[in-house]
Amino acid sequence: SDYYDTLITDFSDALFAITAPTPAVTLTTPNGGELWATGTNQYIYWTSTNVTNVMLEYSTDGGVIWNTIIASTLASNGYYYWTIPNTPSSNCKIRISDAANTALNDVSINTFSIVLPSVIVTSPNGGESWMASSYYYIYYQSFGISSFVKIDYSINGGSSWTNIVNGASNSGSYYWYV
Repeated sequence: SDYYDTLITDFSDALFAITAPTPAVTLTTPNGGELWATGTNQYIYWTSTNVTNVMLEYSTDGGVIWNTIIASTLASNGYYYWTIPNTPSSNCKIRISDAANTALNDVSINTFSIVLPSVIVTSPNGGESWMASSYYYIYYQSFGISSFVKIDYSINGGSSWTNIVNGASNSGSYYWYV
């Protein structure tokens, strides 16, 4: 009986509401500066609150015209694995929208680039003087190259080429004995 005597019960003076969080979608990647090669697979990442499905679109003209990537995918996944189309541009953006209410959306903060698969030699790139029987680094950037690159050199302005290596890593450098 002492237990029930010490139990005190109190109620709110007025009714109150418990509401669901405001729906939101936020694109996290890409948000600017990325270089994505055509034909490669890249992740688009986002966060969402109280949204069931999202629609993903891309633009190659800074957001004037939008192309559908996928009309509806689960928002709770938080990512989509996208095969980059053959639409090279340095003015690309992604837009994510609530599939049920496209007015609720987010767009890449800055532009990213879709580039063709390529290798760009950054050094030597003209004017260097390399001594025979010495080691030098050849530096390059590769975009959309899956595994290895072939490196050749020319001593006659590109009329003919001599192979240095057929299977160099796409890591961006090769240490060459001249």
